[in-house]
Amino acid sequence: MDERLFRDRAAEIYKAVIARLDREDPDVIEAEMSAGVVRIRSHSGSVYVLNIQPPLREVWYAAGDRAWHFAFDAEKQLWIDPRNGNDLTTILNSTLSAVAGLPLAFTLPAP
Repeated sequence: MDERLFRDRAAEIYKAVIARLDREDPDVIEAEMSAGVVRIRSHSGSVYVLNIQPPLREVWYAAGDRAWHFAFDAEKQLWIDPRNGNDLTTILNSTLSAVAGLPLAFTLPAP
């Protein structure tokens, strides 16, 4: 995937995450984008970060003391962490649901 396509896909992920969290009470959880990074803040004060690494064509996500690096898997049509096989949608769903204390389901755009 070339850098332009990667950046376009990453922008779609950012938009989907922000749009989903915009439907929640900002006193519980909210997201904002600044300087190309999405910061997600919860009522507990936790800050999670979603950003990109264009030279590697990876989407990085940090949640507390855990971090994932997701690369696009063309066969599965998913963003997968090659270290453990987790996909971005599943990780966002589980970590953000846990910190918000309510079920959150993310639907990321098909690449």
